[in-house]
Amino acid sequence: MNKASFQPTTNTPAILFVDDEPNILKSLQRLFRSVNYDVYTAESGMAGLAIVKQYPIDVIVSDMRMPHMDGAKFLEQVANDSPDIIRILLTGYSDIQSTIAAVNKGKIYSYLSKPWEDNELKIQIANAIEQKRLREERQQLFIIINQQNAELKDLNTNLEEKILARTAQLKTTLNQLDSAHKLLEKQYTDTVVAFAKIIEMRPGIKSGQSKYIAEKAVQVGRELGVAVDELKNFLYAGMLKQIGKMSLSDQLLAKPFYALSTQQKKEYLLHTIEGETLLKDLQQLHPASVLIRHQHEQYDGLGYPDALKHHNIPLGSRVLKVISDYVACLDGSLTGTQMTVGAALSWINIRKENHYDPIVIDAFIKVLKETEPETDFEIDHLALDKSWKTSSVITEDHHNPVVSRPVLEISWSELKVGMEVEGVYFDGKAYIKNCIVTEKILQGITKLKYNLDLNPNIKIRIGKQPSSEK
Repeated sequence: MNKASFQPTTNTPAILFVDDEPNILKSLQRLFRSVNYDVYTAESGMAGLAIVKQYPIDVIVSDMRMPHMDGAKFLEQVANDSPDIIRILLTGYSDIQSTIAAVNKGKIYSYLSKPWEDNELKIQIANAIEQKRLREERQQLFIIINQQNAELKDLNTNLEEKILARTAQLKTTLNQLDSAHKLLEKQYTDTVVAFAKIIEMRPGIKSGQSKYIAEKAVQVGRELGVAVDELKNFLYAGMLKQIGKMSLSDQLLAKPFYALSTQQKKEYLLHTIEGETLLKDLQQLHPASVLIRHQHEQYDGLGYPDALKHHNIPLGSRVLKVISDYVACLDGSLTGTQMTVGAALSWINIRKENHYDPIVIDAFIKVLKETEPETDFEIDHLALDKSWKTSSVITEDHHNPVVSRPVLEISWSELKVGMEVEGVYFDGKAYIKNCIVTEKILQGITKLKYNLDLNPNIKIRIGKQPSSEK
């Protein structure tokens, strides 16, 4: 059936699921059976359009790959015919080009990867319904504002008290509008974060690094006095800096940068241009796309792709390069050897004014001092492999402070034997902390994941652990 068997009730949110696989539609109906929604299903885009014309639908969740009319075309048609309906796309990492088309033409609200997580799907739909309510409320608020402005024009100039009262009401309304706008902006940022996770599903693209780089980029930008609106571009560029790598071959992604041949490095660096191309037509992401294009420029003008020099390189790109190369030094992908925090900072510092902007380096080190205060930040220009003042990360010795190396969040499927975990958490409770992953530990995590039917929150440390000072 293309429609749920019951009749919709008044003011109950209505959801339409569109997928050409009946079993998936049945699973979705079972999932939302206990929720107070009117649920409709359709096995094709055309059937979905018919339901939209017949019933007041609030949210549509559509699969991307369907015969005759794919998800992007279906959502584009819905956007034209019924623009107030919130549109959500089910897609996988291999559908990147189709997803971009859906963003441009179908104006989708969010993405969900297949197979989906039930709780995530429920939360996304609840958020979508709330956003639709906020949009309707905002439209009503605009009507109220226009009515109030008309009334203000008719007020007698001698009725000062009445004018003051109307002004107070207007300020209250504007504050409500501002709150609704901030909530919508937060939901957009959440969508960018979700999209970054989809990108990191591609084998060869390391998970967790984009989030760390984006957060540190915002902190460095704030230290440099960057305006709040521009800091948002730093965040988006950091989260999506790897999007162009989706177009690279598995062979290129499988090798660390230092191991690539000269020709392979040229092919690899094309990801910056591809990333800009994918995002530049999206109004809110256009400034971030420029930062992504220039993330491999060098301060001395010998970088890629445009050989920009000094302050001709966008500030956000200069910030991304310092932080990205710092992370690459720690995990060994840049030089072939994992470095300690101190050695990585030394490696970066001796290349100031050549590869990196000195002002950005100073700001980054200051941010690390404030956000990771237990790290030894002494810069040694001569001995990159010096033993830094620290104790073992996994030690219980409280006489020597632990070095604060970056902690990244990764998906459970990325966890491998030999990694150093800061902690593995199930539903907020620690399963293990501060240890090296063994085969037995990995098996235990996998078993617990399936027994609890929960995805663990996994945090790992990167970088070489410094030796203790005698």
